[in-house]
Amino acid sequence: MKQWGVRWIVMGWMLLSVAAWAGEVVENSGENVPLLETVVVTAGRVEEKKTDVATNITVVTEEQIKESSAHDLGDVLAQQGFMIREYINSLGTTKIRGFSTDTYGEELNGYVLILIDGRRSGTGDLTKINVDNIERVEIIHGPGSVQYGASAAGGVVNVITKKGSGKPTLFAEGTLGSWGYHKTGAGASGQFKALDFSLSASTESQDDYDTAQGDTYHNTGFDAKDRVSMNAGWTFMTNQRVGLTYTDYQGDGIGNPGYLSQNDLDDYGNHDLHSVDAVYDGQTDDGAFLWKLRYFDGKEEYETYDPEFYGDTPSYFRETDQRGAQAQLTGKWTHVDVTAGFDWLNYEITNTYSTGENTYDSPAAFLLVKAKLLDEKLILSLGGRHDWYSIESDQNRRIDETNWSTSLGVVYKITPAWRVRANYAEAFKMPTPDQLFMYNDYGPIWGIWTGNPDLAPETSQTYEIGMEFSRRSFSAGVTYFYTDFTDKIAYTYDAADNLTRYKNVEGATIAGIEGTLDFDIGALFDWTYELAPYATFTQLMKYWNEEADEDLQYTPEWTTSCGLRLANRDIGFVSRLNITHTSKQDITDYEGTGETTLGSYTVADLTISKTLFAFEKHGDVSIKADIRNLFDEDYATIQGYPMPGRSFYLGLKYTY
Repeated sequence: MKQWGVRWIVMGWMLLSVAAWAGEVVENSGENVPLLETVVVTAGRVEEKKTDVATNITVVTEEQIKESSAHDLGDVLAQQGFMIREYINSLGTTKIRGFSTDTYGEELNGYVLILIDGRRSGTGDLTKINVDNIERVEIIHGPGSVQYGASAAGGVVNVITKKGSGKPTLFAEGTLGSWGYHKTGAGASGQFKALDFSLSASTESQDDYDTAQGDTYHNTGFDAKDRVSMNAGWTFMTNQRVGLTYTDYQGDGIGNPGYLSQNDLDDYGNHDLHSVDAVYDGQTDDGAFLWKLRYFDGKEEYETYDPEFYGDTPSYFRETDQRGAQAQLTGKWTHVDVTAGFDWLNYEITNTYSTGENTYDSPAAFLLVKAKLLDEKLILSLGGRHDWYSIESDQNRRIDETNWSTSLGVVYKITPAWRVRANYAEAFKMPTPDQLFMYNDYGPIWGIWTGNPDLAPETSQTYEIGMEFSRRSFSAGVTYFYTDFTDKIAYTYDAADNLTRYKNVEGATIAGIEGTLDFDIGALFDWTYELAPYATFTQLMKYWNEEADEDLQYTPEWTTSCGLRLANRDIGFVSRLNITHTSKQDITDYEGTGETTLGSYTVADLTISKTLFAFEKHGDVSIKADIRNLFDEDYATIQGYPMPGRSFYLGLKYTY
């Protein structure tokens, strides 16, 4: 912590020196060709060039996901260098810039927002998000409240489902792996006249696994995880499309083993998430005006069972019904783009401790403006959003609140390859119904736990500056960020009354640096194959809990990901070695071992895929082999829950 200033200077100098050297090499290597422009939609809620965005954004393509060993969204983010905490096969959370999704998947109680196609997914549990039918994942590093409302102080993860195009294709696949793992799946994608479609369905199961120490971790398997994803649409009048999107996840018999040291053999959970969207996108013939209308409806269910004490009755359950609507209009002029819109969101939540529904109703209005000046070298952005909130308890107690969020950004393109950017953004999280209204009497041992209707929203202000270079086969970037987080909601204990109560306390200060580096050596020298090393990292130079006067718990100083991709498209061969590292972190010793530090860990995954047969008229057959935890690292992302040892997977896929 004391050396953070020196580290910042050294790391920034090293990264930008490499970028400058590589830029000179590329410019002297032949034709000076910029990288193909990446288009994103999350930051501005409309398509725009990534180079016009003032915030740091990571884009994970469909190709990258297919080439990886990822089984769910948590695996995708882990391989991009984001911290993941996982109750294996059960619940998964991510952390961005020191902020996390909720441990138990409750969307409203998180600080990183998970979207599906630009609307709230209804969960913070990464294991529930399908990756079999997606076009790409966009990750905003930093606040997204101006675009999407509450619970986005750390960042936004937008999972964009695939839209069919071109000649229809079909696929069927099967995978077998360690610990009795098996998965079967099928899907189709394409376009038939005005109808486009893309869909996939899969089912998988797994038995208990062994840790890297050779211990069998009982009750870590699952009976079934079934996933369905569909995106279909009808295009009319050239620029108008009506679409229907459906997603479904059902996890049954998911083991809940507890700590390995206290291994529970029969507890389990059932987890469900499903949603349906109706969407209308349109634009004028000249593209001067674009509009979008959306209505969505979904449900998340989370149940845990303890057969020894409760039989077939859930020991805990939470059910969240979610519905909402979005309406927006974008006008594009010569130098200015303006997007204005309205969002509406409604949650109805019941759980074990409520006697009825807790409701959460939130309409919002937003305005996003982008100006392009000096031949589009200077990009200025301004955003504002006003959210109205009505939160009502099952006891008919009600709170009405409002919040205003602002963002300001600037991008300056020094050359076609170099750009600098700066951004300021505000974020907030409203208190949950439980934090406001709960009342539970747990008896003389645990006492009374109660909410607090006087709670204020948690708020944050984030500043960031960055520089990026992108030319032909090389790209690099570095970002510095600083966040002031205030009015944190925490619970405090009054021993005299044996009472635990939520209240606003001092927050935290978080500052750090993010960096990326990608270099395709094969493209540089015009080889017939790709040889592409890559790296990404986040270092938190300050992550101070002002209330406790100590470093934030469950927050590593370093998270990194690096690797090497080797591919030859002519023969259908792709391999990827990915290595992630998470440094040690301070924790609370809930297990009772006396340990208050979770050790660092480094995990390597190797994936190799090859086309076996390519038939001119009858499709192709490919094989894919994964080795997860290649070096058999003994590690845990949560104290007492060691992850699997070295695991092998082998799959066959037929595509027609």
